[in-house]
Amino acid sequence: MEENGALLNETPLAQIKENEMKKINLFITVLLLSFLNSCNNQLDSDFLTVKTAIDNQNRAYEDFYNNKQVQKLAELHTINAIVMPPNSKMVKGREEIMKMLNNEVQLGEQDIKFETLELTVANDLAYETGLYNLNVKPKKGKAFNDKGKYIVIWKKDSDGQWLMEIDIWNSDLPVKKN
Repeated sequence: MEENGALLNETPLAQIKENEMKKINLFITVLLLSFLNSCNNQLDSDFLTVKTAIDNQNRAYEDFYNNKQVQKLAELHTINAIVMPPNSKMVKGREEIMKMLNNEVQLGEQDIKFETLELTVANDLAYETGLYNLNVKPKKGKAFNDKGKYIVIWKKDSDGQWLMEIDIWNSDLPVKKN
């Protein structure tokens, strides 16, 4: 049944799937744009402004993470951000991301540091690849260092602030055998 061209029986599940497809399309679009943009390899003042803003966001993330300020950490993400931690399900939305981050820091993860390897900017989207390094000091068990790599898609919000839209990372540590 249609009313004003819209389906009345559209389910919330269908809306969720549509939103996920939009995010996947956004991810593919950014990858394609980054490839096309890399052909130009431009370092103009606009790029440097964005690079500085994202570097500042990364330094803020390190500070908030290392000081267990999870609400401020979550605010570095868009409202509908997607985070894809290793060996875990996707986390969707700022509130769920805040819960995930709280669990991480409560498990003893600290001293995080990021190193950007590549940043490509296309209008209000930016694609960043890099390396991370952090220490894990669990309440029980032996402390260890974790190093790995990440990809973040940043999105410029209506206030001109660059926020994380999609974040995925994985460790370089070998998988533990049972």
